[in-house]
Amino acid sequence: MRRIFAGLAIPLLTGIPVWLDPSWTVGVVALAAGMLCLIAVWFASLALVTAGGAVALGSLVLALRAPASSIDALAAAFFGLALLLLADGVHLCRRYEGAAVAPALWRRQAAWWTARGAISLALAAIISLLAPLIALGLPPSWAPFVAGIGILAALAAAAAFAWSSVDD
Repeated sequence: MRRIFAGLAIPLLTGIPVWLDPSWTVGVVALAAGMLCLIAVWFASLALVTAGGAVALGSLVLALRAPASSIDALAAAFFGLALLLLADGVHLCRRYEGAAVAPALWRRQAAWWTARGAISLALAAIISLLAPLIALGLPPSWAPFVAGIGILAALAAAAAFAWSSVDD
């Protein structure tokens, strides 16, 4: 029962890249990622979930070879949330393996995942809508600078999240 939460991410991790680019190359890589992720969920293996997530990310990269659109940005946001759910779910299963866990903990964890996902998707939608407007107002030479700020902000947010997870 507890592995169902992590397993919910696998159809998204394999389906989004194939939906973006329904080619054989993307399909085979997504299938390999799905199999690795399924095995990782079954055995609650953090090493396999990392490998499966990396292969799934590779399938998304293959799917996004064409110029990006706002739909692709939202699909990438859903993909990222699915990857986070997979890693967090397997970590939670591994952490409580063999323990009797109260249903209240699972409800609290599901509420946490839902709230985090809703906030992340709302921010991704806002950024996807505002980015073209901001790009129109800036000179083209500023694009690398603005992209660098975005990367630094994403790294800072990931580091802050990881730091808060360590304290729990």
